[in-house]
Amino acid sequence: MADALAAAHAAGIVHRDLKPGNVMIAGAESGQPGSVKLLDFGLAKLAERADAPGELEATRTLANGSLGTIEGAIAGTVSYMSPEQAQAKKVDVRSDIFSFGAVLYEMITGRRAFHGDSQLATLSAVVRDEPQPVTRIFPDLPRELDRIISRCLRKDAARRFQTMAELKIALEDLKQDSDSGALAPPAATRRSHRVLAWMAGLAMVAGGFFAA
Repeated sequence: MADALAAAHAAGIVHRDLKPGNVMIAGAESGQPGSVKLLDFGLAKLAERADAPGELEATRTLANGSLGTIEGAIAGTVSYMSPEQAQAKKVDVRSDIFSFGAVLYEMITGRRAFHGDSQLATLSAVVRDEPQPVTRIFPDLPRELDRIISRCLRKDAARRFQTMAELKIALEDLKQDSDSGALAPPAATRRSHRVLAWMAGLAMVAGGFFAA
């Protein structure tokens, strides 16, 4: 995922709608680990409106006019957009880094970093709330992983990773330390090892991308 976003950013493209629904694994059925593909660059395709609030409503892409009083101002997916997106401010590559952090948070914990009872409540959480640290949910996870995710999810874009290349190096260092055993806690559970291995494998696989 980091490779694909770094390539897109180098080409001057900001995805603006990174979420689990726009990430797929190709080629895994042949017995190989597969490669990551990122879809729907530049909000090229907008999902249809869900019939009622709920799971689909929280993860669909917002089209112009879908939030009434902020008509035409916001485009993206509420649970994964950056604070600057949620406030209809100008976005750059650091907005994708925030969304990447939100996706990584969900990969690790199985829950969304930001959520609410409605789209507006979720937008408010994105702008104001801090997600629960991943090490509080799974204490056996390495603190460095928590620091990486927390830095991605900082409200102030200037305090996040500034490039995907920088973030990719941090993930590579984390994987190297994990492979060497330097991160293994004394009483780590098998579950935490599986979570870390899954995160490292998916984050570091060389991912191509194509624009829909």
